[in-house]
Amino acid sequence: METSETHTEYLVEVERVTAGFAGSIVLDDVSMNAHKHDITVILGASGCGKTTLLKNIIRLYQPRSGSIRLFGQEITTMDDPEFNRILEKIGVLFQNGALLNSIPISENVAIPIKQHTSLSPRLVERLVRIKLDLVGLQKAATQLPSQLSGGMRKRAALARSIALDPPLLFCDEPTAGLDPVTADSLDRLILNMRDQLGMTIVVVTHEISSIKRIADRIVFMDAGKILFTGSLDEARQAGIEQIDQFFGKAGD
Repeated sequence: METSETHTEYLVEVERVTAGFAGSIVLDDVSMNAHKHDITVILGASGCGKTTLLKNIIRLYQPRSGSIRLFGQEITTMDDPEFNRILEKIGVLFQNGALLNSIPISENVAIPIKQHTSLSPRLVERLVRIKLDLVGLQKAATQLPSQLSGGMRKRAALARSIALDPPLLFCDEPTAGLDPVTADSLDRLILNMRDQLGMTIVVVTHEISSIKRIADRIVFMDAGKILFTGSLDEARQAGIEQIDQFFGKAGD
């Protein structure tokens, strides 16, 4: 029986997922949840499996076993039309932005609106303006992605990912490769998405400064397993060696 999202405090539920490639196991019996209206950060050292987990959650990969539910609905057994309806309720900010370089920023942002709605061109243009204004790119609407800085491309990709006002947003390494000032600005945008739009956000990152700024809860991964879930303060007090090494126990 289908479960309504209003019947659960989680928009993302991963239960005992095992996944990998060929003969290797990348995710080993992984379970985690993302609370409504929280920013859940999946973190760990490079190669720990965090991006693979994200790609399984959004069904770019199919797990070998286990359950993945979005909005209370099991997605691993859905047919494509069913899952397309789920896709209309999620946004994804990919690590490289995944913008189409041959068209202006405004047309990039318009893609999901045109794909999933039958709005008039005038309304599409208005929605695109609103989204670009939200991320501070209203003056860059006619520019190509190649004409923008790395931070501006990330903000343009963020505008596209929220074009349909999704209640659930996934971000893969959103601040990777950005200077500290630009990274701080993007983190504040993500916080605004949660606070102003009431979004539930799942972020994959290894950037410690970003984790400290945005995380309501963390999911700490190591070698394909989840070692800890909870608040950042709880993680720092848990006495888990891998977490202490990741954050630098002798630091702050």
